[in-house]
Amino acid sequence: MIRQSKATKRNFITGEAIEIIKEKPLKDVRSVHTIELFDEVTGKLIERVKSENFISKVMEELQRQAALFAFLTEYVTTSGSSIQYRGPLYDLAKYDVVFKNLDMSWVTDRAFPMSWLVLTDYDGPEDPENEIIMRGRIIGYAGRYITYAGSDTKQGSLNTAESFVEPQHIHLVYDWPTHAANGTFQSVYWNDNYDRNFSLGLIGKKNLQISAPNGYLFLDYQIAKVKNGKLYFMGKEAQTNKVAILVYDLNIQARTITNGQVYALLNTTSGFSSFEIAPNGDIYLTSGDYLYCYGQNGSPKNIPGTSQTSRRYTNYLFSLFAIVGQDVYIESRTSYYNDIQINRYNINDLVNPLDVKVIPRAFVDAYQKNGIGMHYIPDLDMLVMTIEGYTYFVDRTMLNLSKNTPVRTTINSLSAITYDATKKQFIEIRQTTPVINGQNDYTKRDVIIQPLGFIGARNLLPSPVTKTNTNTMKLTYDLYIDSY
Repeated sequence: MIRQSKATKRNFITGEAIEIIKEKPLKDVRSVHTIELFDEVTGKLIERVKSENFISKVMEELQRQAALFAFLTEYVTTSGSSIQYRGPLYDLAKYDVVFKNLDMSWVTDRAFPMSWLVLTDYDGPEDPENEIIMRGRIIGYAGRYITYAGSDTKQGSLNTAESFVEPQHIHLVYDWPTHAANGTFQSVYWNDNYDRNFSLGLIGKKNLQISAPNGYLFLDYQIAKVKNGKLYFMGKEAQTNKVAILVYDLNIQARTITNGQVYALLNTTSGFSSFEIAPNGDIYLTSGDYLYCYGQNGSPKNIPGTSQTSRRYTNYLFSLFAIVGQDVYIESRTSYYNDIQINRYNINDLVNPLDVKVIPRAFVDAYQKNGIGMHYIPDLDMLVMTIEGYTYFVDRTMLNLSKNTPVRTTINSLSAITYDATKKQFIEIRQTTPVINGQNDYTKRDVIIQPLGFIGARNLLPSPVTKTNTNTMKLTYDLYIDSY
């Protein structure tokens, strides 16, 4: 059943009035944001926006799991602020009647998905069936039950005097002073963190184990790559220790063991930190500040623009490396005290860069941090950079954050990142070496395929809201629980 919900915006100075109709499911829980801007000097109300959010599938899945576990568990304990369920979960997991997805589990080691209210400039349409990741540039935020009176230029404070909780109605009020949350925003999120997404397999998670082709081994601590819907690993031939590139089809069933193929066996036993595959099939490998090139037949090839099969990019950190069609992106900062610097080359000339871009710290914080790897998402024309603990999504053309860019994400440093265009979800592919009888088994790889994101709710406002340093702002959140 679908009901209609009216979203409104009114400017009391210009007389502008906007009214749109949102379609919402007929559910017992609904919530509305009311945003008001006031003139700092006169206290006069300038603008009011009222709009209903949607509750994410992640939140609904947590509620479903909590109901199941509350019924099935034997008892509950607490550790710090986390709830831990003790009971027959793993015994019952084999029964699909109860656990439709064997890989789902109740998460107790993260903050609740509705712990932080976050304002961003993302203006994409609401997509309750698929939307699970926070996107856009962050303009402001406030902790659900946190009062704050500091100098943070984004953080607001819970107004305890005006907030109240009743059995059927939760009414929370947040205030931002003139110096905070200045900018233009159009999305209001509930998230488990105020400035990052966490990668957790709450919905759609898939576990599988893959095996190396006969006679081959995986290498430990290697980043995987996704190219044209296939997953690539760096491995080696067991008898010769020659470097091999192993390839797997991503369209595989959960919990199966599949034999992959050898994409190429290279005529080298050297150790490399990363690799990339060019459109013509050539394989590029990096080690320190050196770049190497091999053909798919395994023979060394000259680095384009040189007469050498390897080239040193003197003093470059060189940890971020990606090939996108005819463009090659190479990290070129000379110290990890510097902001990220990326050289863009034509793939036929890897000596003379076409341009150089510096990514300011405000976009990608790399101060005293090393790059781990870089991936390309063709569906969205984005480069994905992992800088130690965080992964940043940047527009490929300008190499900066945009309103369509996901907020930085916490992922496993060896993960590959791709995109499911059907479900419109960013996907993390984690991979580890299984341990058998206390020993690493390099003939296999344990792989987790899971969507990125952990939002609790999102509200697309009728039009952008702009706050300046001449305004104070009040945001009221009303949660109605009709079935109580």
